[in-house]
Amino acid sequence: AAPANGAGPASDSHGDLAARLAALATDDARRLLVDLVRSHVAAVLAYPSPDAVDVERAVSDLGFDSLTAVELRNRLDEATGLRLSATLAFDHPTVSALAEHLHRVLDPAPPPAEDTLRAAIEEVQRAWPEPDGLTRGKITAILHSALARWGSGPRPSPEVQGQIDTASDDEIFAFIDNEI
Repeated sequence: AAPANGAGPASDSHGDLAARLAALATDDARRLLVDLVRSHVAAVLAYPSPDAVDVERAVSDLGFDSLTAVELRNRLDEATGLRLSATLAFDHPTVSALAEHLHRVLDPAPPPAEDTLRAAIEEVQRAWPEPDGLTRGKITAILHSALARWGSGPRPSPEVQGQIDTASDDEIFAFIDNEI
């Protein structure tokens, strides 16, 4: 069914939608998805406007049948770039539930910090597979600084710290090369 009175779904491509969701706080992202689903439901069922769709009412009570459920799924596939189930509207029977499902799929939890750090270190290793002494020293200093801020880095004794403070760059690099 064509949208009534020009009230139709947002015209975002799925790439734009993902970017918009990423830029929003969680509650705002959920509201955006509720509005998106609501506008598609209104268009499929020829409601006068998205505001006429009760977001907590079961889709079967709104007037969905198997054909309109597939049409909703097709519209949401296009809007989100996802490949959704034909039973989507019945698996998540309210606009709110459907929007929450889309939020979980489109905006997954960020990866654990360890994975992010590991990926960053691997990227540095790819960028400089054989770093020169100066680059190696800078990278090592950055890592030591981070470890020291977290309180778990190597803590040299005051005597060793004094030797480090007075050592030349060449002496430090020679030490690193010999120890690694």
